[in-house]
Amino acid sequence: METVPAKMTKRLILELDKLIEEGWYSNRSEAVRDAVRELVEKKRIAMLEAAVREDIEWGLHGE
Repeated sequence: METVPAKMTKRLILELDKLIEEGWYSNRSEAVRDAVRELVEKKRIAMLEAAVREDIEWGLHGE
């Protein structure tokens, strides 16, 4: 694995640490990896939905 430095606000770090304390994640790295995976998946889905909408528009209006 590679290390990716990132700066976060104190508030965000406190929220992150709270998730760890509550047992959602074992450490900060695991939480950040999960958040990035979720972000990537969300963006992929948005791109696919946009492509589908574009195809539908083209099919309906032939433009």
